[in-house]
Amino acid sequence: MDTISTFLDAMFAPYPETPRLLEAKRELRAMMEDAYADAMASGKSHNEAVGSVITDFGNLEELAPVLGILPDIRTTAKLDDDEVTNSAAHDGVAGTTAAALRGHDSTYEEPHHTVITLPEAQALAEARRSTGTLLANGVALCVLAGAVFFTFLGLAKGDSGIGVIPLNDNQAAALGLPCALIIVAVAVGLFIRRHQAFVGLEHLVTGMFTRDPIVTAWAARLRIENEGKRSRALAIAVTLWILAAIPVLAAAFLSDSEYTLLAFAVALVMVATGLRIFLPTNWAAATHDTVTHLGRTAAPEPPNPKELPFSDALAGPYWLLCLGIYLGTSFITQRWDLTWMIWPIAGVLFGIIAATETGIRSWKAR
Repeated sequence: MDTISTFLDAMFAPYPETPRLLEAKRELRAMMEDAYADAMASGKSHNEAVGSVITDFGNLEELAPVLGILPDIRTTAKLDDDEVTNSAAHDGVAGTTAAALRGHDSTYEEPHHTVITLPEAQALAEARRSTGTLLANGVALCVLAGAVFFTFLGLAKGDSGIGVIPLNDNQAAALGLPCALIIVAVAVGLFIRRHQAFVGLEHLVTGMFTRDPIVTAWAARLRIENEGKRSRALAIAVTLWILAAIPVLAAAFLSDSEYTLLAFAVALVMVATGLRIFLPTNWAAATHDTVTHLGRTAAPEPPNPKELPFSDALAGPYWLLCLGIYLGTSFITQRWDLTWMIWPIAGVLFGIIAATETGIRSWKAR
């Protein structure tokens, strides 16, 4: 019932705490608690019951005649309008200055973000819950594509393979790369299918909404209710990710270099398995992060293209260049057992670039 109490506090917050409004608040609380009990008795879950109650009793203007407080809230609204008008008259110079700072564009309007509603948040949570498996399968397949590619090279005849299949390094790469691309294509198909579940919720995913305390409280409870399963899955996944280094280290120090690629493939399989276990359980935490962190508390200023992160613009060309260097170097030198080191090196360099940019921006802000 904490959610209903929080909702009522937010509903009556704009109005003075007069005896008449306090009595109406108590009456409305009793009505909402009765409706909640009826919804639970009919077989609805806690979240469904709360959503139904807030939907039925969420408009104070409609309930005001029934509660006998319509004159009270209209008087308060009129006083607020008068204050806004007087404030606008006194702040005319400030408004003119603000317009001048925006380049003398008198047609500029602050972007408006609607307040997120509980049904919208519930729809977002359900979309993430129902498509969690699609997300996990897609991400795992992207990682497994690399494992398949390295497996072909590790099994081929040549300097980097153990000779199980009668192919040289070039032939194995020519066969493994299309297989890896097919797997990636399947993963992209899963991502597209998952995206369809978020049609109509794009403004939530991109943070184009204003936060609401009722929704925040509901999301926090949802995360707590599902945190146990998520924590167990995360513990298993982290264990697999840590153990994934063992095959690579063992191949590097305890055997010949011909097993390095196979060890790297095994490591990728372990990483993919950890992702497949963890991602389906992260839907509640992801929903909580969205409704509490992405949403705006006020309309933001229009973005300045000069202030967009340099690392965001660099990411696409940077990784395409790394891919070209990796494939070109590998085919020319035929040292597939060594050229994969390009990826961790590239990751570290990109991290240094992003961290440096963040530090510079923080320094400028101070």
